[in-house]
Amino acid sequence: MNKNNTVIYLILILILGILLRLWNIDKPEGMWNDEYLTWSIANLKFPTDFFKGVANNCHAPLHYFYLKGWMFLFKDSDVSLRVSSLVPGVISIFTMYLCAKEYLVKKHGELCSLAAAFFTAISGFLIYFSQEVRIYSLTFLLTSVVLFYSLKVFNNPSNKNVWLLTLFSVLLIFEHTIGFVFVLFNSCALIAFMQRKKKENNITNNIIAGIVLCLPLVPFLYGLFAHPRYFSQWWAPFSWSKLLFYFTDLFSPVLKNISNAPPSFLQQIFDNGSLNVGFIIFALVPACICLGLIIKAFQNGRRVNLYLLTVFAATFLTVLIAALFGKIVFLTKYLIELYPVLILLIAVGWSTMELKGFKIVLATAFSVLTLFYIVVSYTSPVRLVRNEGQRLVVTALKGMNIKSSDRVLYLYYPPSRFEKYTKEDNLFFYAHSIDKYNFPYILYPGKSDTYEAFKNGKALYRDVFLSDTNTKMSNFLKDNYYSKMQKGDKLFIVELKEVSFFNDKWLNNVVSDDSVYQKVPFLYLVSSYAKNYSLKESKAYLDYKGHYKTGSWIIYMFEKV
Repeated sequence: MNKNNTVIYLILILILGILLRLWNIDKPEGMWNDEYLTWSIANLKFPTDFFKGVANNCHAPLHYFYLKGWMFLFKDSDVSLRVSSLVPGVISIFTMYLCAKEYLVKKHGELCSLAAAFFTAISGFLIYFSQEVRIYSLTFLLTSVVLFYSLKVFNNPSNKNVWLLTLFSVLLIFEHTIGFVFVLFNSCALIAFMQRKKKENNITNNIIAGIVLCLPLVPFLYGLFAHPRYFSQWWAPFSWSKLLFYFTDLFSPVLKNISNAPPSFLQQIFDNGSLNVGFIIFALVPACICLGLIIKAFQNGRRVNLYLLTVFAATFLTVLIAALFGKIVFLTKYLIELYPVLILLIAVGWSTMELKGFKIVLATAFSVLTLFYIVVSYTSPVRLVRNEGQRLVVTALKGMNIKSSDRVLYLYYPPSRFEKYTKEDNLFFYAHSIDKYNFPYILYPGKSDTYEAFKNGKALYRDVFLSDTNTKMSNFLKDNYYSKMQKGDKLFIVELKEVSFFNDKWLNNVVSDDSVYQKVPFLYLVSSYAKNYSLKESKAYLDYKGHYKTGSWIIYMFEKV
């Protein structure tokens, strides 16, 4: 392929990637909780509050420094914050081009490079995270750079290549909490499968240097895994279906395992007894094409394939085992470090196919299905609504003519999660919450802290869930709301319906059946109980005025008469 043509094609691919990531980047629902938490930590006063906030979070620190610097230069509007993820997302298109070029340096090299860049540009998974204020877009970029220098070291273990690999491996560990798993297996596999004659002593020395540079993270990682602040699977238990959703998320524009996958993969294929044609065409077909190309890539018998396969298998199985033991939720994004490896293998498998006609058919089918879904579907990555977006609540409350003397009770999130959208109007002065951090101090009659509740909640709270009275919670509501409200004042109770969907009768049935009770995530039980009791008490003391639904939220309105 002519080099001038390659440059033109690459520029066109980059433009396509930019346009897809810019489309609908200003989300009307605002940031959802994880995004909001990321912004709030980066927004803390530097250096004291900022370092404290970073240290108390469960994620590695680098991204907060990156976002802090970005906000200093470009402020913190929602669009600006999302562009902070778009930039590394676009750069990743070029780094994946380089990865593929390094893998196939001779025959098919340019075609393979363009294929890797194009797949990265139109990946629904990467487009989604290029518009989200989270760590994953930058994580993918750093991982692709680590892969690039790993391939360079594999081919030419010079001092420069090894030191650059060490540098970016350290940055990846500081960017993503479980990035060390990928870096560990990547380093071991690289040493194991490189040609012996190409090895140099400085590789081992650089690995030691990298370990030394990562020592500051050891106390953080120890505290996170040995003494977890919360148990992630209290809200999303493991299911084997998530393994299948992992591949459809990565290889198709249909995203199902972003925050919590549906309970059954089979139910996505058979919808109410009939075939779900849309899921089959837009999720299964692209995924099968990509899996077939990955298999094809391994047919060339190159030693580098053993290295890539080892990195993938070891990292994947480690995270899978951690999920099985309840240490982490098995979500597609938590294994984003493996995505560059898979994209590279897809590009290799496609570009090395000898049947030119079949190659064109596969590329056309995959591209058309992916781009058609992104452009047309209302659940495409660029249109996928973050139903937990905090701006939805604030907009709704403003539309309900809330006054500065009215009161708000947030369920599940603390009031601080909404302040970015409320501070401009000087509203919501009287706001409290029964949230996922303070509920033990409000719901549990005796002494209970958050860690104990997360760890042993089902045993501790069973009697609470079955009781019709809760003096501690009743006093909380009276002291903060009913006793302080004047005639005409309103109380708005804000519920996140996706975590509090059990009514009183349903909750009682679940708690009474031990087999069902043990399977239901503790989060749903706590949130449902807090909602039910708050509504019941409020209806006894105040006049109920109805409710309003927006996204994943329900806002109940009461008035003192």
